[in-house]
Amino acid sequence: MTRLLDAATTFANLHRRWFDDAQGVTDANRRQARDAAGSLVVDVLTLWDENECDYLADAPFLIRLEECDIAAFVMRRPYIALFIGRIETDEPLATFECRTGLSQPEKPSNLRWRSFRPCSYAIGRRAENFVLHTDESELIVELETTLDDGGSITIGGTLPTGAHSRESCRIWSLPHAV
Repeated sequence: MTRLLDAATTFANLHRRWFDDAQGVTDANRRQARDAAGSLVVDVLTLWDENECDYLADAPFLIRLEECDIAAFVMRRPYIALFIGRIETDEPLATFECRTGLSQPEKPSNLRWRSFRPCSYAIGRRAENFVLHTDESELIVELETTLDDGGSITIGGTLPTGAHSRESCRIWSLPHAV
């Protein structure tokens, strides 16, 4: 069994590597994603804010497969980087409160990993392929998981032409399953 890693530590390590060598991380992600193809999708997860009763914007998304997790982290919009391994999702995520001397927030942050229901149809399907879409600088802007039934899960991407509202930005930045 692969060792479970804390999401915050995983992100910090990936973030440092990405800023040192974004192209190297992208190349490694391509190879790792190719190796994960053929696995069954067990779940699709992201962070849920218990206080706001909503999914956290720009949170990592995790495609849990039988063999490993593929976690997509926002590096610097619109770029994402992938971590392929196992992420600990049973414990609440630790957060750091601002220490400005101001009064404490009314409610401390309470973030938990939660299944992302719009992608729940993918559970039990085989992930046939992981397509990493890049921009002109060859950095990942979108991860498309193609499923054995012809459907897909897309994480990342840009706003469609003409979409300007805050709500459309928020919805568009979340994964969608087709």
